[in-house]
Amino acid sequence: MAKLFIVGFPKDMQEIELMEIFSIHGAVNTVTVITDKDTGESKGYGFITMTDDAGASRAITALDGVEIDGRTMSVRFAEEKNATKPVEQNTLKKDYSRQQSRPDAPRPKRPRRA
Repeated sequence: MAKLFIVGFPKDMQEIELMEIFSIHGAVNTVTVITDKDTGESKGYGFITMTDDAGASRAITALDGVEIDGRTMSVRFAEEKNATKPVEQNTLKKDYSRQQSRPDAPRPKRPRRA
């Protein structure tokens, strides 16, 4: 499964229309259009889940930058919501080296075990 993030499609475009456009490039599993909580109107972005990465790549190549009704659509792979940001090695190294350069600095007390 490949999840795509799409933004810039016309706000009056329905989920079925998006499915038709994307299914030309591969099998579409789900289409989610993000809507305003209060009005229920489309915000002009959403997510499409395709069954395979090859079809998703074809859709990105074909549809990214396409203009529909005066709006330019952007299509890319969606980032995982729960993905953790990588820890920069330089930051850890800098902090560690700072502690090593100050041997006279007091060490934090460790809790006692019961």
